[in-house]
Amino acid sequence: MPGNRLEIAMYSGIVVRRDAVSWSVRHKLEVLRHLISLGAPITVTCFAQSIDEDLGPELVCCPSVAKLLGRPEFWTADLHIYEEGMYYELFDSIHLVPEGRPVLAIEHNSTPVDLVDVPAARAAVERSHRQRANLLAATHVACVSELNRDLARQAGVPEERLSVLHLPPAIVPQGPVRALGGRGRPVHLLYLGRFVRAKGAADMVELARRLLTGDGRFLVTMAGDPRFSDPELLGAAQRAASELPGLEVVLAPDDAETARLYERADVLVVPSYHEGYCVPVVEAYGFGRFVVAYAAGNLPAIMGGLGRTVPAGDVVAMESALRQLATELGEPGESVLTDTGQLRWSAWRDALAEHLAGYTAASFERRFLGLLRDLARASPAGWSGVHEAALAFRLAQTDRA
Repeated sequence: MPGNRLEIAMYSGIVVRRDAVSWSVRHKLEVLRHLISLGAPITVTCFAQSIDEDLGPELVCCPSVAKLLGRPEFWTADLHIYEEGMYYELFDSIHLVPEGRPVLAIEHNSTPVDLVDVPAARAAVERSHRQRANLLAATHVACVSELNRDLARQAGVPEERLSVLHLPPAIVPQGPVRALGGRGRPVHLLYLGRFVRAKGAADMVELARRLLTGDGRFLVTMAGDPRFSDPELLGAAQRAASELPGLEVVLAPDDAETARLYERADVLVVPSYHEGYCVPVVEAYGFGRFVVAYAAGNLPAIMGGLGRTVPAGDVVAMESALRQLATELGEPGESVLTDTGQLRWSAWRDALAEHLAGYTAASFERRFLGLLRDLARASPAGWSGVHEAALAFRLAQTDRA
């Protein structure tokens, strides 16, 4: 009926800092708040099992499906939105959604089991892979990457129920950024991620030893959250930092500190054996930084041929690529070797801007709003003229931004 209030319920296992699934929740909440501020009759409740970041009054801690079923918002919601990544019990409530209520699942992927060493984490990953079958119960599955779309397709989700919804960066420059490199200046390398085998933490330590021993051309920073790290690999990185001048370890950087890390870096190094998306690549590109990574998972796609990839696990090849890059960075105005060939730095920057257009907050918002409208039309509340007017006004705002 025209003017009916659209009730939306969102679900996530966690809402924490520096986490891609949590960013996905935050971005969607911001989009919905914009619509509400423009007069759209929408109510949002976001249920999460673990919370350490206050995103606003919409967020409700709900540890189990049993608790969820006691909440009236679950039963009255017209549209349900589930994040799919690491295992969380609330995702199983997808099978209890009342008939006729559309369901949107956001597919994030999870680490392959054979790359997880910590027993508790391995058990959680095994459960997350089994839980991916829940995607088949969704009305539509929006995958954060092309890789994840392929995996959802392989899991049996029909093509007509699939789309790609790239996550935008959480960290963006707040002003002009420093130019890359410079003659006589050390090349600063940044590793940003959990200290786990899947992210290549041990490879990064080995790489730092190779680059920093007897060579003053490099500085290396390894930054990540210890809560989700392997204690042995974190300890190995910290011991290496105590032995190697030029290597530092930064633990749990907040958004402001992460922005400073990107600003002072020249190169983001991603020795990861698996990435379902990799937000840091988009963030580093936004700061105009070069990326050197393993050719694993979604990394070649999200890098767009504008960085350098080497075979996964080949630390020697990565060292060689970084030494060559150090020479190219030391000669301003010259060219750089990328996966798509040799580019002059000016051409590289132009290509970078074009590539990033598909990963902006505005691009995410437009795609999400399109999904919201389509799914809401099939919900009990429907999609009224008031909703459409707010959406049209918001799209016009993003086009002008």
